[in-house]
Amino acid sequence: MRAAVPDTEIPARYMKAAFNLLLVLVTSLLCLVAAEALTRTILDDGMLYELEMWKYAREVKVRDPRPDLGHRHRPGAEAQLMGVDVRTNTQGLRGPEIAAAPAPGVARIAFVGDSTTLGWGVAEKETFAHQVIAELAKAGRKVDGFNLGVGNYNTTQELSLFREVGARLKPDIVVLTYFINDAEPMPSYTDTGWLSTHSAAWVVLGYRVDSVVRQFGEAPDWKRYYRELYEPDAAGWQQTQKALGGFATTARDIGAKLVVFNLPELRELKPYPFGDITAKVRAVVEKDGVPFYDLLPTVENLPPPSLWVTVPDPHPNGNAMTAFTTGMVPRLLPLLDELCRTSGRGC
Repeated sequence: MRAAVPDTEIPARYMKAAFNLLLVLVTSLLCLVAAEALTRTILDDGMLYELEMWKYAREVKVRDPRPDLGHRHRPGAEAQLMGVDVRTNTQGLRGPEIAAAPAPGVARIAFVGDSTTLGWGVAEKETFAHQVIAELAKAGRKVDGFNLGVGNYNTTQELSLFREVGARLKPDIVVLTYFINDAEPMPSYTDTGWLSTHSAAWVVLGYRVDSVVRQFGEAPDWKRYYRELYEPDAAGWQQTQKALGGFATTARDIGAKLVVFNLPELRELKPYPFGDITAKVRAVVEKDGVPFYDLLPTVENLPPPSLWVTVPDPHPNGNAMTAFTTGMVPRLLPLLDELCRTSGRGC
């Protein structure tokens, strides 16, 4: 028969187990704090893509519950992203405040698009939205404009934001910039956990784990991904075709001229692998009598990495923005000439 354990030993065992558990918890917490500190002080050099996108979502974006928007920019936001300052005005647009209507004789140009129009990774004055206005003003034209670009938008979201915000600012010309991923379906928005919202280390860890899984699993085929977006029955492409038609209708309703510029995917330029997709988009746009211009010729003879924000991040950098500007300005001058003749604006 086993001898009974003295009552005094039972609390001692419990106390020892509790102490060990507390030690594990405290050690784990200290490790997490150390990981967070190291991430923020060493890894975060202001150019790490996953962290900068995390900051963009935290400091500039805000959720919008409407299903055709999902998110937008916070008015009056200020952040440094990818080494450049990003600010939004009271309308949530990147750039300075803009009057509710242009001054007499001034033609107003709206630049609508996603992160390529926003100018991810480039200074405000390097964006083609700013450069085009500056070049037209240098040519003696009376113009102003605003940047309605929002990161991670598709064409449906761009149309919804333009109808709500852009149309009220009374543009005379609407420059819609189209990028190949604009045919993505509406994103789904789920509540993020505390760590995903507040921990830089958690964001980096999740991104790196995902990269390793992709590396040792099926290699992601970015070309196939883009092509599948444009299958005839793809939901995103069907929505995008309707949205492009919606832009044409909305521009006519507000008395503005719409022009669409296609921005090429900058990873491969010559030969360009998506010419057939560009042709598909062109056909949809021109069906409504809207001019469509492909900006591939402005960059196709340049080394692709020379046009990227960073080597891992092929968003257009300042060099690409300047090249796109050279393709846009000559196409906009005839529209300004017409405005000058018919309404005395933009002369």
